[in-house]
Amino acid sequence: MVAAALRTGRIQTGVRPFDPYRDLGVVAELIALAFGDRLDPAGRASLAEMRRVARWGWLMGWFWPTWSGVGSTPGFVWVEDGRVVGNVSLRRSVEWGGFMIGNVAVHPDWQGRGIGRRLIEAALEDIAARGGRWVGLELQAGNEAAHRLYESLRFREVGRTLHLLRPAGLPWAGEPLSHPLLRRGRGGDSAALVALAYANASDAQRPLLELRREDYRPGWEGAFDHWLEGRREAWWVIEEDGVICGAVRALREIGDRPDRLEVLVSSEHEGRFEAVLVQRGIASLRSVHKRMVETLLPRPTPSLLAALKAADFQELRVLIQMRLDLV
Repeated sequence: MVAAALRTGRIQTGVRPFDPYRDLGVVAELIALAFGDRLDPAGRASLAEMRRVARWGWLMGWFWPTWSGVGSTPGFVWVEDGRVVGNVSLRRSVEWGGFMIGNVAVHPDWQGRGIGRRLIEAALEDIAARGGRWVGLELQAGNEAAHRLYESLRFREVGRTLHLLRPAGLPWAGEPLSHPLLRRGRGGDSAALVALAYANASDAQRPLLELRREDYRPGWEGAFDHWLEGRREAWWVIEEDGVICGAVRALREIGDRPDRLEVLVSSEHEGRFEAVLVQRGIASLRSVHKRMVETLLPRPTPSLLAALKAADFQELRVLIQMRLDLV
């Protein structure tokens, strides 16, 4: 097996496992070169984190397994005459049995030589050896070469998400709209919020979006967990006749990552509450720094898009989710 034979790492040309001690800094610069200005703000923040971690080389053995989320083999690199010119990252999904393939980066001078395919094949073999049941990845719409490559490896498209960004520095809106059905989220709302979030994606797409039940947990426990991480979260819900039919989650992130807004409205109530929820969420993120705010829409309805654009959100890109079932 290719992956098993490569674990020695003693090669000058070809695939070998990623070694964070010697490869992290090189891979960070490779990603910057391969993707350039195509990285979104969160991607640029992740790149900055990689560079910082690479500078802390002597500490890496202590926290790398947790940071990577995979353990000792978080991907592979392609080496040409001892120089790293390609990389594929790999991590476990939050759902049992799944793995996510991250950036597939190849130096521009070595593109078009099949290196990306070889890296992905090594990752797939490694995942199968670890008992993985499925593999997911995301790519940007319009990247036809990558789309054809993944299709040739039997990946299938399972969904798309629209990524919107509210630029930093914009003035915050005035007082948010009031509504008699709007209230703060409570701990007992979790099941209804999970149901709203799950309704936005198909069964095949949902694991790739990595929707976690613990992310839909209003109340003091969830707020306390975020506080320990240095983040702040606010939930507001619309409840009508005892049924939660809309909600907004506003998450203030740490470091350079954009703040996040998630708006959920049941299909039966589309067009009624989007503007109220968007404005309330934005008001919850007010900051003297006027940071960027991002949102991802698995189901971009016209009414939700209109509400977001009225709050100065701009369409950034469309992400395609692709999945390969191994069993």
